Amino acid sequence: MVCSLPFQIGKNVSVKDYNTFLDHNESTGYKFYWENKNVYIIDIANPEHEAVVTLLQDIFKVPNGGIIFDPPIDVTGQPFHWNPSDNATKIASDITIYPDVAHVPNPTIQHPGPPPSDVKAKLWTRQIPAPPGSTSSTNPALTGISVQEWDFGTLQFNSNQPTGCTTANNPAYQVNIPVSDVFWDPPIVAGVPNVTGYTIAVPPTVTANNFVIDLYRIQQVVLKKQRSVIC
Repeated sequence: MVCSLPFQIGKNVSVKDYNTFLDHNESTGYKFYWENKNVYIIDIANPEHEAVVTLLQDIFKVPNGGIIFDPPIDVTGQPFHWNPSDNATKIASDITIYPDVAHVPNPTIQHPGPPPSDVKAKLWTRQIPAPPGSTSSTNPALTGISVQEWDFGTLQFNSNQPTGCTTANNPAYQVNIPVSDVFWDPPIVAGVPNVTGYTIAVPPTVTANNFVIDLYRIQQVVLKKQRSVIC
């Protein structure tokens, strides 16, 4: 059992060999990461992880208003796409949210080039600026990618003090993501989104303005799934 993550499993591995390794091993229940020719296990498909992923996938489907077939928003798990930091290594996110193809306008110029795509050539974009309170990457290759952290366990990290995450519907422990971000798809000019005069077109069938992730609900899902593990 891997008790401490990340756990290094390879050294001096080329990008080509790593991508081939992923094609053969990504379905094993482990999630892998490549950095500077080193390969790591960074996550495991344990009950807590899978329960949280399932809950989040359900949350991202809420604005579809119960539509199952051809919904305006598609939610899938772990499709390979190219790492935005290097456009060479494959990564597989737990959850991928994107508009149904019916709501993706055709480019004004065929095969416009960047931004990067997944390994089946579906284009993606990232809206900027980052939401308030987020930390944006200083790496030019990660423009538009931001991180925001919450301490939403029962106890504060590295402390015996309780957190304030003790009930649902607490605004301090809710993540609100605009649904319109899914449909942000301006024209690409010379590899750069051209937002001049651009307005996001959200389908009328979408039933919510925001994805609302209640961190207390996630906390409770994890607690219900946890089992004692001796490492």
